[in-house]
Amino acid sequence: MIYSYSRLKRYEECPASFQYKYLYEMTESPTETLVLGKTVHAAIQMYLNGMDIQAAVNAAIVQEAQIPVNADEVTYLTQHSMVMGVTGGQAEQHFVIPLDSTGLLYFQGYIDWYQTLPDGTIQLIDWKTNRQKYLPVDNHQLGLYAWYLSQVTGVQEIHAELVFLRYPDAQSRQAHTYTLEEMEKARIWAFRLAEDIEDKVAEWNMSGGIDGMSDSLFPAAPGKHCQYCRHAGLCIKSVSFDPVPVTDRADAERVAAEVIRLEAALDDMKDRLKVWAKENGDIPVGDAAFSFVPSVSWHMEADKLYELCTELHDAGVDVFQYLTLTAANLKKMGVDETKLAAFGKKKVSNTFRLIKAKEAC
Repeated sequence: MIYSYSRLKRYEECPASFQYKYLYEMTESPTETLVLGKTVHAAIQMYLNGMDIQAAVNAAIVQEAQIPVNADEVTYLTQHSMVMGVTGGQAEQHFVIPLDSTGLLYFQGYIDWYQTLPDGTIQLIDWKTNRQKYLPVDNHQLGLYAWYLSQVTGVQEIHAELVFLRYPDAQSRQAHTYTLEEMEKARIWAFRLAEDIEDKVAEWNMSGGIDGMSDSLFPAAPGKHCQYCRHAGLCIKSVSFDPVPVTDRADAERVAAEVIRLEAALDDMKDRLKVWAKENGDIPVGDAAFSFVPSVSWHMEADKLYELCTELHDAGVDVFQYLTLTAANLKKMGVDETKLAAFGKKKVSNTFRLIKAKEAC
C-alpha cells in the first residue's frame, strides 16, 4: 500500500473520516480554499518549468479550477518574490519510497521545489497559500520529504522552508534544518500509522465491512479537524448527542469538540445548498428563503480615498465616526500599542470563539 502525508494525517486525526474517503471512496465536493491552493501550485510549477507567469496562471486555472477562483488572487500569490527568485532546481518532484526494509509499505509525496547548493547541502521549499502560518516541525510533512531526499542523496542535513505566499518575503518564510534523528522520527511516525491502518483494514475486510465493526475500528474523533472534513454531516447523523450541563473539564472538552463538528456539518450543508441554488434559484423555507444577496464594496486608490474623506469632512461629516482601523491592519502597517497610546485609549472586549494555538500564545 502507498501512503501520502495527507492520508496518514487524516487517519491520525479521525479514523472515521479516513474510512469515508479511502475505504468507502466517498467523493468530496471541492472547496474554494483547496482549489485555490491546487491552482497556485500548478501555476508555480508551470512558471518554474519555463512558462511565462501570466500564461502559467491562465493555464493553471483551466487545468485545476473545478470551481471559479479569483484570477487576480492566483496571480498575486504566484508572483511572490520567493517564487520569482527561484533559479534552477527541481519543481514538483513526485517520489515513492518504501517506509522500511520489507518493502510492503510505501510513502509518496510531491516536493514543490528543491535544489542541491554548491556546498552540497539541499534546500527544500513547500509553497503554502494558508492564511495561518505554522512551523515545519509542527507536523511531519517536511520531515518526511527531507527523509526521502536524504535517502536518495546521502545528505545528512536538509534545510527545509515553508513559504506562506500571502505574506511579504521576510515574513513568509518558516525554516528548519532537519537532522537524521528528526527525519527518522518522521519516518517512524508514518510507518507506525501505516501499519495500524493495514491491520484495521484487514480486520474490516474480514468482517465483510459491517457497520458495527466500522464504528469500533474507525471511530469518529471530533475536534478542530472537523472544520475541514467534508463528511462531518455523516457523523452527526450517526452519533447521538444529548446536551448536558458542563460540570467538569471532560464535559467541556467533549461539548467543545462536538460544537466544531456540528458547525463543520452545517458549513458542508450550506455549501451543497449554494451549489444547487446557483443552478436552480432561491430555496424557500417557510416565509423565508436561502438566496444570493449582493454584497457591495468599493475599491479606491489611496489618493482617491483621501480626496473623498476630505470632501466629506469639508461638508461637515465626521468621517472617522464610520472608518475603523482594525488590529490586523494596524499590525500590517507596523503600528504598535506604544504609538497608539499617544493618540487614544485602549479598549478591550472579549469574544467567545474558537482560536488557533498560535493565537493563544
